[in-house]
Amino acid sequence: MKIINFIFIFIISFSGLFPLIAEESEDIQSLTKEREDILRYGIDSEVIALINTLEDEEDVNLADIIAEVYDNSLNSSVLDAAVNYFIKIEYSDAYESAENRIKNWEDIDYSTLTSSLRYISTFYRDDTETLILPLVDHDSKILASSALTALGKCGTEKSADTLLDYLDDDDYPEELKPTIIKSLGEMKSEKAIYILLDILEDVDEEKSWRWNACEALGKIADKETLPVITKALQDNDTYLRAYAVKALTAFDDESVEDTLIQSLRDSFWRVRVSAAEALGERESKKSVDILIYKAKKDPENNVKLAAVDALGKIGGQTSMDFLRDLYKKNTTPQSIRTKAAEIIIENDINDSIDFITTVLAEEWEKDNSAVLGYTCKFLSKAEHGRLESLFEQMLNHKDVAVKIYGIRGISLNKFTSLKERIEELTKEGVNSAVRKAALSALEEL
Repeated sequence: MKIINFIFIFIISFSGLFPLIAEESEDIQSLTKEREDILRYGIDSEVIALINTLEDEEDVNLADIIAEVYDNSLNSSVLDAAVNYFIKIEYSDAYESAENRIKNWEDIDYSTLTSSLRYISTFYRDDTETLILPLVDHDSKILASSALTALGKCGTEKSADTLLDYLDDDDYPEELKPTIIKSLGEMKSEKAIYILLDILEDVDEEKSWRWNACEALGKIADKETLPVITKALQDNDTYLRAYAVKALTAFDDESVEDTLIQSLRDSFWRVRVSAAEALGERESKKSVDILIYKAKKDPENNVKLAAVDALGKIGGQTSMDFLRDLYKKNTTPQSIRTKAAEIIIENDINDSIDFITTVLAEEWEKDNSAVLGYTCKFLSKAEHGRLESLFEQMLNHKDVAVKIYGIRGISLNKFTSLKERIEELTKEGVNSAVRKAALSALEEL
């Protein structure tokens, strides 16, 4: 009897350890396998979160599985997340699924149709325009607006005729007409030029009409409209001035560059942002000095960020030296510093590794350093032979995210000499997220 009681007490005493032991010995799947299982069997909220993560990482490896999810899911939020992902990675193989939903639009909810329209208009085919046109006159203004926007991406002058008729139709919803104007510009309709000019020049016209007409004329970029757009830079409507600056981007006229540089002095910050963005798109070497000034001295942080981004697009020794200096100085505002890091890693990694190594050394022991975290994140997407030692160093950092970025960088660059180091991170006792990332990396190495 005493023996039985002793056994019973022994079992009770140690039964609480069993879950811990089971948990510790649980077989950890690779991150890739775990992600596959979530996509195939997870609840909708898990699937959405994972697709968003894959979009951020620009991970194309699970695209076919996400296409299966897209084909079968009934959750509009899942479908919307999938479309965002497909567009980001330029995946066109889910076209038929989106097309079938639009063909059967009477049985599909509007949010699903809206995301389907975004998809087929991004990867459009010869018959896409004909498929979309009937929805422009739908009773649902949300769906009709989505159809108009989709036509802007894939429509031709055939659609332009229909849209111009609706623009002149008093019975067509007024709130949709700014979208019509914008879509006419997106499809670069020459038939719409004179109507758009009339709208832009009419100071009594609805503001949103004038804004969109100005933007549309910029998309069309007919040289005869340049004087009217330039004149809009003197308008009292500050937002119209911002739209006018943006519209000038596509014009090749030599005078435009000087106009954009002068617009960096406008009192309205949105105009200055638009001017910096336009100069970056034009890769304006002439504007480097003033953009450097704006990046350092402008009172609005949004303008500073736009100037930094523009300098990255313009490139050249002066621009990159300045961006490296911004990144290196710990007195640089965090948002500007991390933006500079992103640019030099993406555009000039070869000449920036020494600067990056110095910054990482300074930030290494700091708790929750955003500069360290973002730098490691950007590096994990870069390919360069000299990054091997930096990635190995990341494996030793106490922060889980930094370790994972190091693992991803090693996997991307196929640094097989570090395979044993990665194998060490798959052992029991290592953080489970790190183990999963290491197992996935080993599959690639």
